[in-house]
Amino acid sequence: MQPVPAKPDLAKPAPPAILPELRQELKLERGAPAADGAPSWLIVDPVQHRYIQIDEAAYQLLSQWQSGVTVSAFKETMLQVFHHGVSDDEFKRFVAFLSDNSLTVEPAAAGWQNFSERAKRAEHGWMMWMIHNYLYIKLPLVHPEAFLKRTLPAVAPLYTRGFAILVACIGLAGLYLVSRQWDAFATTFQYSFSWQGAATYGVALALVKSAHELGHAYTAMRYGCRVPSMGICFLVMFPVLYTDVTDAWRLQSRRERLAIGSAGVLVELALACLATFLWAFLPDGILKGLAFSIATVGWLLSLVVNLNPLMRFDGYYLFADAIGVENLQARAFAFGQWRMREILFDVQLPPPERLPPATARTLTIYAWTVWLYRLVVFTGIAVLVYHMAFKALGIVLFLVEIIYFIVRPVASELQRWWQDGRAIRATRRSKATAAAAVALLAVALVPWSTQISIPAVLEASEIARVYPQRAGLVEVVKVAAGDIVAKGDVLVVLRSSETDHQLALTQRKLALVQMRLARRAADQEDRARSLVMEQELKAAQSEIAGLTRERQELTIVAPASGVVAEFNSAVHPGRTIGRAEVVALIRGGDGLVARGYMAEHDVGRIGKSVNGRFIADLPGFDPVPVRLQDIVKASAASIDMPELASTHGGPIPVRPHAGAGGQNRLTPAHAVYLTVLKSELNAESPGHSVRGTVQMAGEAQSLAARAWQQIAAVLVRESGF
Repeated sequence: MQPVPAKPDLAKPAPPAILPELRQELKLERGAPAADGAPSWLIVDPVQHRYIQIDEAAYQLLSQWQSGVTVSAFKETMLQVFHHGVSDDEFKRFVAFLSDNSLTVEPAAAGWQNFSERAKRAEHGWMMWMIHNYLYIKLPLVHPEAFLKRTLPAVAPLYTRGFAILVACIGLAGLYLVSRQWDAFATTFQYSFSWQGAATYGVALALVKSAHELGHAYTAMRYGCRVPSMGICFLVMFPVLYTDVTDAWRLQSRRERLAIGSAGVLVELALACLATFLWAFLPDGILKGLAFSIATVGWLLSLVVNLNPLMRFDGYYLFADAIGVENLQARAFAFGQWRMREILFDVQLPPPERLPPATARTLTIYAWTVWLYRLVVFTGIAVLVYHMAFKALGIVLFLVEIIYFIVRPVASELQRWWQDGRAIRATRRSKATAAAAVALLAVALVPWSTQISIPAVLEASEIARVYPQRAGLVEVVKVAAGDIVAKGDVLVVLRSSETDHQLALTQRKLALVQMRLARRAADQEDRARSLVMEQELKAAQSEIAGLTRERQELTIVAPASGVVAEFNSAVHPGRTIGRAEVVALIRGGDGLVARGYMAEHDVGRIGKSVNGRFIADLPGFDPVPVRLQDIVKASAASIDMPELASTHGGPIPVRPHAGAGGQNRLTPAHAVYLTVLKSELNAESPGHSVRGTVQMAGEAQSLAARAWQQIAAVLVRESGF
């Protein structure tokens, strides 16, 4: 007969909760004062090489922490020592903080299983591993502490006030000398577009950045900090040197931390000052080019990149230390998100932390500025990596940049709004925000825009641009702007020494052949070659006729009657001009015509609307009614009216390309179509081209539809179809 198992005693109380054991190797040190002047402390984790800053409340909890003590006894001790209690929520949050940062021997709950689960959550699939390592790879190369300690006395004079004054004087003198030779200094930059210049810049960049990192390392060692490693990290596959000066967090003096953070920039500026000064004295050659490269790299990197607080370089840490806010971006982003939610929804949640109002405003403005900056920079990087790689890989890298840096943060914020949906819907301001969002969506989706704008030039109905038929040296100029000419009148006479030389040689050859034909009756050899010489005679006569026509074509005549409205001032005796160079602009005929270029997305919106009006850029010029006459079916390969091109202050973006005769072709950046509109008024020509805009009414189109057309056009173009 088996014994009956005893029933469990359900009324037996649970054992009291006890404090988890902290890791023995942890250290607690005094930290730099916080932004509001309150004291702070650092938890030094030598195993993970981390420094965790805590406030006064956390320090009080840690100062009385004893493993194995019950939670109730711990709370009583806190009340006796500091005269304030610890709520259950505060205690739970602090225990979670210790557990999340691996500061306890085992988490308070689930023991070692919690570590196992956390390790599994930290493991990423191969896709996330590739994305993370593509965005950021850190490779330690050297452990420089022994070298830095041996050589620190040798660089000690560089930290003196006398050396700083000397470098400043040299830099000012160098800038003054460069200002006296600014044209030569600026033209030196063109040298960098050769492979020798690129190599020089590569050497200069390596020298400057190595000195930059040594500046951080030596300054950290000077203040007693450890420098465990120096190496290289890859940010979006771009190599950047780094120095591990994490130990600077242990410094209580913000001045010393600022000195470590600014050391690299100061080294770059010192090198730039010395290189600028030497450039003015060095002879032309490799050393002068290297000095120029070091100077420009030092000035630009220091002032544009390293001191930029919006990027996580030296300027970021200097700004954080200057305002006394540790972990700047994370805390600023929390304030930025909180303030944005309050503005949009007025949910009246407490701020992420208690800070002085001025500091809170600074963090909010900083966060919003960083978001806008990242939107521009990361979009630019995405486009850059797309063009640097082959098309398939470029598309993948482009999507990684856009999704990881832009879409993911936005989606995370929207998810937070969804979680707080009940609190958000309960406020009056959320309804106003929703109404504004609906209104903006309607503005984007509702087809309300009917206006079509066409950049155009108003000019005479008959216009002729005069080009030379052949390149040549200007010999005579017979007209000027404002002259009245008839069709066939001579405008400019050119001369071609090559044509004249060829014509003279051919005439001599012709004379020789004619002489030999004349004496062939007396010369047996000439009689034998009679047929050959007759062919040579005809060829010479034909060549002379062609060269004579070429010489005649060097005389530029008016193709039509009218007024010389414009004459190229560069066309003067003694100058050689090419076939692509405009000589003059002749206007004639009655009435006015507006010629312009219509954007591709507006061509299909014309419909039956053919009336519009030309609005000149000139003040006081009355609008001119016009009527659509023609739209060229094919997109324009180049802009024939330079005043409409962006390179001449016009509204059409163009890319200049070298064409025939040394002239630049103004290739439009986007597809545009030549459009001709006839004026309905029999007005007199203004005597010169007038730039302006033709406004017409077309079929209604929404902003979203127009944006989609632009995106679709880019996708079609980049797809290669």
